Amino acid sequence: MMSSGDTTDGIYYAWNPTRTAKYSAAGLIVDIAPYLEEYAPNLWALIQSDETIRKQLYSADGGIYFVPWITSDRRLVYGEGFGIRQDWLDKLGLAMPTTTDELLEVLRQFRAQDANGNGENDEIITGYQSQLNKLAYAFKTADDYHYAEDGKTVVYGPMTDNYKEFLTFMNTLYAEGILDPDYFTNDSDIYMKKCQEDRVGLYCDNPGVFGTIMKDGEANGLSMDYAPMPWIGGYNLSSATRRYVQPYGVAISSSCEDVAGILTYLDYFFTEEGNTLLNWGIEGESYEIVDGVYQYTDVVTNNDTYEATTALSMYAHPTFVGVQSADAQFELYTEAQQAFINTWCNADSSLAIEPFIAFTTEESDIDTQKATDLSTIQTSWRDKFITGDASIENDWETYLNDLAAYGVNDLLAIRQAASDRYQAK
Repeated sequence: MMSSGDTTDGIYYAWNPTRTAKYSAAGLIVDIAPYLEEYAPNLWALIQSDETIRKQLYSADGGIYFVPWITSDRRLVYGEGFGIRQDWLDKLGLAMPTTTDELLEVLRQFRAQDANGNGENDEIITGYQSQLNKLAYAFKTADDYHYAEDGKTVVYGPMTDNYKEFLTFMNTLYAEGILDPDYFTNDSDIYMKKCQEDRVGLYCDNPGVFGTIMKDGEANGLSMDYAPMPWIGGYNLSSATRRYVQPYGVAISSSCEDVAGILTYLDYFFTEEGNTLLNWGIEGESYEIVDGVYQYTDVVTNNDTYEATTALSMYAHPTFVGVQSADAQFELYTEAQQAFINTWCNADSSLAIEPFIAFTTEESDIDTQKATDLSTIQTSWRDKFITGDASIENDWETYLNDLAAYGVNDLLAIRQAASDRYQAK
């Protein structure tokens, strides 16, 4: 649609900085910033009142190119984390781990004391690499770029001494049989199968997946109780946790003849009335107010035909534009799911790199040329360090030299420049 130029007046799309820059430079979408104060006063007031929203919404050229979906409540952006078998902790008289040493000892005890009681000492941790590698946060690093302690200097996590400690931790888990070898397969079916074999003491995913694991386990005669594990060390280095402005919203086509009219319509969703409609739907149908508290009706929560989120979509669209309500979202969660989010969102995300840094055309070309190859070589080394096929101590300098040869310094430089531009907004 965009390439043909045959566009609708309003375009709901994934407007990341790269895509926004591309289509604005081509003259296909309108800079709405000059219109907002007059035609979208509620959105304008929100932008002026929140520095993070302002910085994330304004593009590098000083324009605003879409009406956003806002998730400024931290409960909406900490949607994934670790769950640990609370029933196993209780059975063995172990406390919730709060340090990496404590976590290692807990996982060792799960295995040594046969927490699942099948006599085989086969208790493990498993899951996608991208998820289990979030254990690196406990060492104040990540499997990607992040900020140094000053919150401004961009570093490549896999080059740091902290990452070296993380690899040592993972190598220990692997050597002792605690880290599932199938961690390297990235096969969800394998992970779910092992969960249903009652073997997995630690897993990383969203609350819905944990709910499904426990529900399916119950159907199979198992009583599994996964509880949210607080982020060890208190850090979460995922850029998603800093995303107030989601990269989705409505841009206005340059062919639109009534920009003001569309903005006036969309601004309604930033009013109190519009926000309620967006998140809760229609009073008396999809929600009611009881003693001053909003709650969904059975049409949403006990629908005979549809899941709650599907039923709600017939009345509301909280991920369209406007400010999403965490309270409304929580009404769709079980108490257990709420507990996961409430635990995970209690974290420090100051070391996570800003999600809305944008590359120039030249920087984007460098990233395209080098980022994939760097990721490939880094992943290969990481996996060898974890399995012991490479020595963390003896091969570390060779590893760093390989990262340099594959352009890590150039990739760091463009991210630092982009981050500096963002901070200067």
